[in-house]
Amino acid sequence: MIDGDSSEYNFITEEIQKLKLDPVVLTCEIGLRRGLGSKTIMDAVISQGVEHYRHVAIDPYGDLKYKHYDDKDPYVCDYNDQMRMETVRELYKYKQFAYFEFLDEYYFETMKKGYPITINGNVYLKETYNVVHLDGPHTSEAVHNEINFFASRMTDNSLLIIDDHDTMKLQSVRWFLKKIAFEEVRKGERKLIFKRST
Repeated sequence: MIDGDSSEYNFITEEIQKLKLDPVVLTCEIGLRRGLGSKTIMDAVISQGVEHYRHVAIDPYGDLKYKHYDDKDPYVCDYNDQMRMETVRELYKYKQFAYFEFLDEYYFETMKKGYPITINGNVYLKETYNVVHLDGPHTSEAVHNEINFFASRMTDNSLLIIDDHDTMKLQSVRWFLKKIAFEEVRKGERKLIFKRST
């Protein structure tokens, strides 16, 4: 079952529709859960008729105990293996979907040179992302680490989306993103979207 535990998914669709996408597109979501974020991103990119496209979703599930928010102690949420099976089964209906049962740090270590995409029988490393949705651990530290990985790996005219932005301290994030040519283009109660200017 595809579902979302946030809101303002239309913001994602509308901002992606404004992008001029390359012939080869790579997008990513940290924190898959019930899959609506990934589905929304894929639908918006696919609607633009991109020829070569891969969407990467990263979520370990597995009833892990970890710190979800700055102001709460670590706890186990409902991200269990049953949820993983139900969600991934639905999203694999998209040929563009690639799922990694990883912690985000492990993905960063293994994919730091790029993501392999096969085009016309040849494998290419796609080093840059067009859209990144940060919807995993909603702590200031986790988001800082994620942005540190993706910032140098995002194209011009790309989107960085932070979910549950009001639960973390973002002053230094805003400062850093501004320094590397990302400007805030959309702010809702849950979602905050930055775009890298060309």
